[in-house]
Amino acid sequence: MLELVFIVCSILEGQTCRQLQPIPLQPDTHMMACLKASQIEGARWIETHPNHYIQRSTCQPLGRVGKA
Repeated sequence: MLELVFIVCSILEGQTCRQLQPIPLQPDTHMMACLKASQIEGARWIETHPNHYIQRSTCQPLGRVGKA
């Protein structure tokens, strides 16, 4: 199972960046579908956060985010 992770940065706050809460995807989602979802979800997020930009988006195995 994959999850979608965004790192977003503020334009107004000196380009301060943070990781958004991971978005879990359906159990049968493949990597290509996750990459397409990142474009769609990223566009939705940017519409409601005009003073930010997405620095990076990744598709990772569920539960991997935040582990060293």
